Amino acid sequence: MTKLASLITPPGMSKYELAIVAAREARRLNEWSKRTGETIPGKVTVLALERTLHGEVAYSYED
Repeated sequence: MTKLASLITPPGMSKYELAIVAAREARRLNEWSKRTGETIPGKVTVLALERTLHGEVAYSYED
């Protein structure tokens, strides 16, 4: 099991931001799965973390 503290974060992103963005992506994937009835292979949190690390998750900051 990989710990969050040992992951290399994308440039300009802290580990805290990584955790928040990945958690929101996992929530979004769970909602999508429930809405469509499709299953997601593997663990949703792992998929969300991988997608976030690879820059596949768009996020922005609100003022």
